[in-house]
Amino acid sequence: MKRKIGLALGAGAARGYAHIGVLKVLDEEKIPIDFIAGTSIGALMGAIYASGISAKEMEELVLNLDRRKTTSFFTPTLPYSGLVEGKRITEFMKSIIGNPNIEDLKIPFAAVATDVMSGREVIFTKGSTIEAVRASISIPGIFTPCKYNENFLVDGGLVNPVPVNCVREMGADFIIAVNVLPSPERGTHKLRMKGEEKQFPTSPITSEIVNTRLSQFLRPVKNVIENPFITLTGKLKTIRETPSIFTVILQTIAITEHQILNLQLKSSKPDILIEPEVGFIKPLEFYRGKEGIVEGERATRLVLSKYDLFCRR
Repeated sequence: MKRKIGLALGAGAARGYAHIGVLKVLDEEKIPIDFIAGTSIGALMGAIYASGISAKEMEELVLNLDRRKTTSFFTPTLPYSGLVEGKRITEFMKSIIGNPNIEDLKIPFAAVATDVMSGREVIFTKGSTIEAVRASISIPGIFTPCKYNENFLVDGGLVNPVPVNCVREMGADFIIAVNVLPSPERGTHKLRMKGEEKQFPTSPITSEIVNTRLSQFLRPVKNVIENPFITLTGKLKTIRETPSIFTVILQTIAITEHQILNLQLKSSKPDILIEPEVGFIKPLEFYRGKEGIVEGERATRLVLSKYDLFCRR
């Protein structure tokens, strides 16, 4: 009896481009995917793939995104509940897949979001695909929350960074999970003070340490992705010595997500775990798609070489 293969794609902002590399290799190896569950960037990539767009086509779309185009997705609107409204991202997604319901996608799909008031996990398995993805990618403090049935939803990574349990509940009996979140140590080891030894810390890095080192030792931020406080004419009035609010929020959330992920993977282990080494890509460097995709391919080939690909056609 043929196994039902589920794919769990995790959170990680721009590092999530590695998901495309993973999907490319799965396509090349003719490994069929029966279910997809995604969180945050994983929901975005998963929804596009589930709509019928191939990984190769996704790669072509991403490689056409330069700094200017990706920056436009994060133009600050300064609403009271977030810095970015997110409308341009949803419009971009609509231009790719239209506005289908989840039930109409070619592969059964689920997106994970978080109820910001209750902390409850919200799983979308029907309704508007665009709305589900918009909720799942709503990084707190950056994107405004997505209102849904009188609730306000934000990034699913806060409760389920890599939704292994979700895709299992969909019916998968063999699960491939993709984690693009680097450990806090590897994601922040370059923030050492001058003169510190070049080694990973032996004790956990807390958000307080990260924020302190970011504010004191990072070089001035010189592009709009790392610093949203730029005039519409593109002229930088002041170079801030501290990191942008985007950077601080994203790094703090990443630390929390990684801790949650470690706990979840102990209780709900996937059959195959792919972990591309994409910590060198900053969370908002969405113009570095090629590097992320290449690393996703490398990591997937390495992992699959150790398994009997029973699922090849």
